[in-house]
Amino acid sequence: MANSLGRIKEQFKELGFGTRGFKDAERLINRDGSFNVDKTGRGIQTFSLYHWLINLSWLQFFLFVMAAYVFLNLIFAFIYFVIGPDQISDHDTTSSWGAFFHCFYFSSQTLTTVGFGRLNPIGHWASIVASFEAMVGLLSFAFATGILYGRFSKAKAKILFSDNILVSPYRGIKGLKFRIVNMRKNHLIEMQAKVIYSYLEYEGQDLKRRYKQLPLELDFINMFPLPWTIVHPIEEKSPLYGKGIIDLSKEEAEFIVILKGYDDTFNQYVHQTFSYRHDEVVFDSNFVPMFDAGGSGKSTVYLNKISDYQKTVL
Repeated sequence: MANSLGRIKEQFKELGFGTRGFKDAERLINRDGSFNVDKTGRGIQTFSLYHWLINLSWLQFFLFVMAAYVFLNLIFAFIYFVIGPDQISDHDTTSSWGAFFHCFYFSSQTLTTVGFGRLNPIGHWASIVASFEAMVGLLSFAFATGILYGRFSKAKAKILFSDNILVSPYRGIKGLKFRIVNMRKNHLIEMQAKVIYSYLEYEGQDLKRRYKQLPLELDFINMFPLPWTIVHPIEEKSPLYGKGIIDLSKEEAEFIVILKGYDDTFNQYVHQTFSYRHDEVVFDSNFVPMFDAGGSGKSTVYLNKISDYQKTVL
């Protein structure tokens, strides 16, 4: 048991970003929850088309699909144009652009396997290319459909964080606070929260990055229907005790948030990460309430108020 507890404490001496410290470095975790890490040196081997497409925004994904569709049609239209537009039926234009668009429209019908009937290959080489294009079209749309299903079926939390992390009055002392709320109407249960305090300090002549897990007032809730204000009490044993904004700035502090919960819609665990840097800490302030019971008997949560705070007097 003692060895097990020792391993639990040891894991937060190194969070996975290394202990080597750099002055004026960027944040470890981006605001969107992604790691602020670039991987280079192995060329195309570091790129995964599947992961890239899965993690695109919906607008970017559909724009990519449309661009790929147009690009494939342009490639095959050019091939038909080189072979000869006269190898496609109903060719009745002498204009080069008209002939190219004729090939493009035939390509779009072949790629999608629609085949309206008016356009069809009448030459040997056009028939060979059309056969190959039909196969490419089937594979391409099967691939796009698979990615589309993967995006819909991927369990992903959508938790909204307050813009700032506050230092506020808390039970006669101070508390480090931030607020979160589930933006979706799905049920998240068994929510767990961890807050890691990352900072720079000198070890002799070497600048090292340190990590400490901050004890929270409440690090687990059974259900997550309302906003949750996560609080770290800044008591004498806290690593933040007696520190102000200048101290946090000198050590380039960053507060890394790790959330984990069970999504009953997908029947699996989801997680989300976030971080606050030292310049996003606001002292002597407290959050403004963002929900009320309302007149209908239901609690109303105002998502647009999640970051609202007001100055307090300690």
